[in-house]
Amino acid sequence: MKQNENGKIMKTIVLLLIVAISFGAVSGISGAVPGTSADFYITTVTPQVFQPDTTAVLNLTLKNLAPDYAIYTKLILNPGDVPPIYPVGTPKKYTGKFTEGKESEQYFGAILQNEEVNISYKIHIDSGTRDGVYYVPLLIEWKNKNLNPKSQTINIALLIRGKINLGISDIATVPAEIRSGHNNVEIAVNLVNTGESEVKNLRTKLLLKEPFTPSFSGSDVAFLGTLQPNSIGKAEFHVDINKRAEAKTYTVPLELTYENSAGNNYTKEKNVEILVEPRPYFNLVSSETMPQTVVPGGNVVLKIKVNNTGGEKAEYADIRVIREFSQPFDFSIKSGYVGTVKPGEKGEAAIKFTVSKDALPMDYRLRLSLRYTGNSETGDNNVYTQEITVPVTVKGEMAEHRNMKIYAGIVGVIVLLAFVYAMKKKNGQA
Repeated sequence: MKQNENGKIMKTIVLLLIVAISFGAVSGISGAVPGTSADFYITTVTPQVFQPDTTAVLNLTLKNLAPDYAIYTKLILNPGDVPPIYPVGTPKKYTGKFTEGKESEQYFGAILQNEEVNISYKIHIDSGTRDGVYYVPLLIEWKNKNLNPKSQTINIALLIRGKINLGISDIATVPAEIRSGHNNVEIAVNLVNTGESEVKNLRTKLLLKEPFTPSFSGSDVAFLGTLQPNSIGKAEFHVDINKRAEAKTYTVPLELTYENSAGNNYTKEKNVEILVEPRPYFNLVSSETMPQTVVPGGNVVLKIKVNNTGGEKAEYADIRVIREFSQPFDFSIKSGYVGTVKPGEKGEAAIKFTVSKDALPMDYRLRLSLRYTGNSETGDNNVYTQEITVPVTVKGEMAEHRNMKIYAGIVGVIVLLAFVYAMKKKNGQA
């Protein structure tokens, strides 16, 4: 308390001396007090970090570290209006936009040795200012004890660090219309940084789940590196789509991991919308042979019935045999035309073959290929193929009949031998 009172008394004395000097009441005072000019330093600056396109209050603490005092002190922040940081009180820069704020010039009386002065300025940082340290000049003008004008410029280092704002600007696929069963589909995602700070080490990953899987190892990851403010980067992925995928729009999370200019790590997620268009798809309903019992050497007609369980009409559908040379079938009619089948409807076709005479009695799996196009009325001219298998069981009746003939022949031989033996015996007795 006593020290504060002494400081007030000292400042009062100095001010009285200033008045006296101004009116010539004291002569020769300029040489009466030895010393050098005032020397100013900035001891504190708050806040520590500023953001682009914002208005903030800059708080400074100014200290006179010289043995001499300063009088008629005037402070001017950024007198040359050097971008990107301006005092709000400069009307020609912000007329009509900012109606409040202190002027960029502040006046003080005397600043004694080791005395601190707190100053506040409302400042505005330009939009789009890049991350970095910017130096804002503070011009200090004053008079020394001899009333000689003095000035000093202190460059105040202010750290500007903008926000990162990553968003999705566009999503494209190749082919443009993707459907269930498609493989190696390219998904290109354009990422835009609308923030003020650059993005470093940007890594993207599609968090895939059914009905999507990576087409190959690493095809669900894309590394973009550095993305500057107001710039766009493209992330490309390749995926396969399950052939039973439902036709609808799927939401797939896109994981973004990156660093800001300060080296801090961040992980965020964005959503990628993927539309899977409808397509035809067939399930096997039933198959039957005519005759019902298939035997070696027999002629067989195989009827196949299928159901369109997809979401689109199938056109020009047909069923074809996939020939397996290890199977004992010789096809005289290898394909059957099904035609147009709407969703939920059934269609059927027939093929014809002959069973080899030496065919083993067993169950065979006959491979069939379904080939059809999409609904041309909706622009789906894709050609689709899928494979189904149907069972064909070869019975052994023909072999059994052959064995029965052999058995009958043996019995006949035995009967004949018995008859010859009996006749010889009868003749001998005679």
